[in-house]
Amino acid sequence: MSSIRQRVTRFLVGLITAAALSSCTEGNLGRLHNVRAGAIGIGPTGGHPGERRLSHFKPESPEELRVNLAVRRGVERALDDSRAFSYVPFVKMEQVPLHLNPFNESTEVKKFAAVNNLSAVIRVWVTPDLTQQSVTVGFLTHARSSKAIATGLASAPGPVPPLKNPTARAALSTWEKTAYEATKKALAKVRG
Repeated sequence: MSSIRQRVTRFLVGLITAAALSSCTEGNLGRLHNVRAGAIGIGPTGGHPGERRLSHFKPESPEELRVNLAVRRGVERALDDSRAFSYVPFVKMEQVPLHLNPFNESTEVKKFAAVNNLSAVIRVWVTPDLTQQSVTVGFLTHARSSKAIATGLASAPGPVPPLKNPTARAALSTWEKTAYEATKKALAKVRG
């Protein structure tokens, strides 16, 4: 029963996040050339491997954790390839907040930017769908002052034909590639 409740909660949070992101002005990252940017959290694996997580959801199995980490690698690779900013890897970020919510996000973004010497802070929501074998990525980029600069939302379909075992180690490179494609699509919408 707990598994069903978690999946329903994940779905609802995904819908709320998508609605919030789609209601925002997309903005433009084009003016951020060569500024130092870092992520304050990345999707279901919001913390460093083996450490705290920003997300309220924990993978239900080691296989799901592997998929989530592969997805995070794809997101980070896309952020690193962005022409809008100079991305600093998440593992180099210090003092990642334990929890972000609408009430503390502004304060936490300012502190995080100052501690890590960032000009832009990116919060990324990423949802791998094991059934559809697709990845949805949404992000919100803040200036150092915590003012929202741009937001994007996109998804990438899974492989054709579908993977026989989407959580197998052999499938991880496919998940990474799918997350990369979804992130690049989301960034392209805001000239990132």
